[in-house]
Amino acid sequence: MGKKITVHLQDEELYHWLKTEAVKRRRPASNIISEAVLEWLENHENPELLAAIKATRYRWKKKRHDVM
Repeated sequence: MGKKITVHLQDEELYHWLKTEAVKRRRPASNIISEAVLEWLENHENPELLAAIKATRYRWKKKRHDVM
């Protein structure tokens, strides 16, 4: 089961863009945010954590696929 966090987007235009894209893609905004965070972490990762990040991403994608 996923964990909940509160995200404060300081740019109202970014918020509306996110919500619009979520509707267009028929995906929850939370999925888009999760994907973006994972991508950011991979681009700023510690090489020692690479395996753990890849495993987490695999589990997240599998769970998301099973839900859809």
